[in-house]
Amino acid sequence: MPFRDAWLAVGTLLILVGFGAGEPTITAVGFVVVLVGGMSRLWSRHLFDRVTLRRTLGEKRAFIDEPIEFTVELENRKLLPLPWYQWRLALADPIHVADEHLGSAAVPGQSWLVRRGSMGWYERRKWTFEAHATERGYHQVGPATIRSADLFGVFPRLHEDGEWTHLTVFPKVFPLEDLGLPAVRPFGERSGGNRVFEDPLRVAGLREYRPGDPLKRIDWKATARSGELVSRVYDPSATHQLYVVLNIDTMAHSWEGYLKDELEKLVSVAASISVWAAGQRYGVGLLANGSFPNADRPIKLAPSRARDQLTRVLEALAVIQPLTLGDLAGALERESGRLPAGSTIVAVAALAPEPLAAVLARLHSEGHRVYVIATTDKVAPAIPRGIAVYEIGGAAAWAAAPA
Repeated sequence: MPFRDAWLAVGTLLILVGFGAGEPTITAVGFVVVLVGGMSRLWSRHLFDRVTLRRTLGEKRAFIDEPIEFTVELENRKLLPLPWYQWRLALADPIHVADEHLGSAAVPGQSWLVRRGSMGWYERRKWTFEAHATERGYHQVGPATIRSADLFGVFPRLHEDGEWTHLTVFPKVFPLEDLGLPAVRPFGERSGGNRVFEDPLRVAGLREYRPGDPLKRIDWKATARSGELVSRVYDPSATHQLYVVLNIDTMAHSWEGYLKDELEKLVSVAASISVWAAGQRYGVGLLANGSFPNADRPIKLAPSRARDQLTRVLEALAVIQPLTLGDLAGALERESGRLPAGSTIVAVAALAPEPLAAVLARLHSEGHRVYVIATTDKVAPAIPRGIAVYEIGGAAAWAAAPA
């Protein structure tokens, strides 16, 4: 039985033996054992009272290989010192810390950032590190643990804070010409507003019903008041919309797994198009058959020109995992009714299943501008004639593109 579990029994026994044998030395040793054991146990119980370990990321979002400063701060706000300590902070494997050798963790996909030392009463220590991420993703930082013990090291303790945060790492972004896309007007003309298309969210007025008006144009309240069918008149659409539709499938069947490089290419192409479109003042949207972390629905961001829209799109692309969620063709079918006429739809895919190709063909026939960006040669044969298909260069061309 270790001493830390039997100190009280051993000390009491020595005291009794010493009294019984008339040996004051044995009795004194027993008293020392009880005293040291009691002090050590009490010290151990209060080791982590008012001890905090804080970490702060300089940025919660970054691009691949972009340097990020983060700090770790350990503070002991009590009279009882920490004779020694060891703190460990868990980092996702894609996060690398400059000039640090990270220790292996028992949890797959994580490593430990470690520091050791001692700390007196009412003392605070702060460490500053520079890190960078080598892969796109939603990378976990934390939790952390602190180890310490009493002055004699008899009763060591471990404290786990159970807190973590995440670093969102955006995908690589390339100029469109580096992807082999036309540098000028890759998705058709857009200079000047197109007065043919109307914005169903901007009602300009009312007029009498005309044969051929769709039911959704009829204003039923005005019809009830006047006793005759009345149709709404909409303002012309003032915003150019570009909807990026991303198919993350890289293999024909889910049980075949996925191709990591191909998935990264798809995500990076979608990000590059989104950045270009935002720079051209398009209202950018994203629809993908991936999902947000801890969510069970496909990624869907309606086209918008809001100030933070591009950041939201890049965040959504950053967190995409290989798991396909839902039917992309069905999601696009449901979303198509909300798109203003004349919207630009850019589908990014390594594979083009028949249902997806059919939906794209229907949208093209309804007056939307539909383009397909193919990252493999398997896409073009499945796309109906009349829809423009751009093929991204092969693996060698892609690898040569600047980061």
